[in-house]
Amino acid sequence: MIRDTFFSMPRFVELCRKEMVENWKTNLLRFVLMYGVLAIALVWNAYLEYRYASPGSYVSREKSVVVFGCITFIWGIVIMGTLSASFIMERMKTKINREAMLMLPATMFEKYISRWLIFTVGAVVAFLIAYKLADWSRVLIYTIAYPENDVIAQVPLSHLVGKTGYWTAFRDNQEFVMGIGGYCFIQSLFVLGGAIWPKNAFIKTFAVGVAITLIYMLIGTLLFHSFLAHRPSVNAVFMSDETMKTLMTFFFLSCALFNWVLAYFRFKESEIINRW
Repeated sequence: MIRDTFFSMPRFVELCRKEMVENWKTNLLRFVLMYGVLAIALVWNAYLEYRYASPGSYVSREKSVVVFGCITFIWGIVIMGTLSASFIMERMKTKINREAMLMLPATMFEKYISRWLIFTVGAVVAFLIAYKLADWSRVLIYTIAYPENDVIAQVPLSHLVGKTGYWTAFRDNQEFVMGIGGYCFIQSLFVLGGAIWPKNAFIKTFAVGVAITLIYMLIGTLLFHSFLAHRPSVNAVFMSDETMKTLMTFFFLSCALFNWVLAYFRFKESEIINRW
C-alpha cells in the first residue's frame, strides 16, 4: 500500500533508478546514435573546410567551422530534444506495457515526473555530452591529419551569445533566455503529443503542429490585410525590444508549463485498454 499518496522522494529516486537500469541498452544505443550523427556532421564539414586550406586561410576556415558547429548545436538540441520528449510515454504503446506501468507501486505523479526528468532534462544533458565528444573527435582527427594547422580547436559554445564580430545566435543574454523559453515550449508540445499518442508520437505531433501553424499564419495574414493594412492610424502598441523579449519569454514558459501539466493529466487518465 502506498502511504504517501502524492510524492515520496525515496520512492521517486528508486523509480528513476529503475527506469535507467531497465532501459540502459536502449538509452545507450540512442546516445551512441546521437553521437554518431553529430560526429559525422562535424567531421564531414571540417573535411570540406580543411582539405584545400592554405596557411593563410587557416583562421577564416576555422571561423567557418565554428559557425557550422554552433548552428549544428542549435538544430541538434532542438531535434534531439523534441524527439526524446516524444518518447516520454513509449512504455504505454501496448496493453502489456501499459499494465506494467500502471501497476508500479508509485503514484501517477511520480511516474510522470520521473519520465519527464529523464526524457527532457536528461536528454539535454546527454546531448551536451554527445556534442562535446563529437567535437573532440573532430579536433583529434584533424589535429593528427593536419599537424601544421595550429588553429584547430573546439567550438566555443560561448559564441552562441554576443555582439562581437563573429556569428552569434543570440545578441544578448535576454535573447538567450528567450531562446531557452522557446525551446521549452516546442519541447513541451512533443511531451504533450507523446502523452496523447504513445505510438508514432513525434510524427503525429510534428504533423499537427505544422498544420496548426499554417492555419494560424493564414488567419493572421488575412486579418492583417483585411483590417490593419488599410488603417495605418490604428498602429500596434509600440514597446521596447527588452519588453518584447521579456513578454515572449514569459509567454513561452507559461505555454510550456501548461503543456507539461496537461500532459500529466492526460497520463493520469491512462487506462490499460487504450481508448484513444
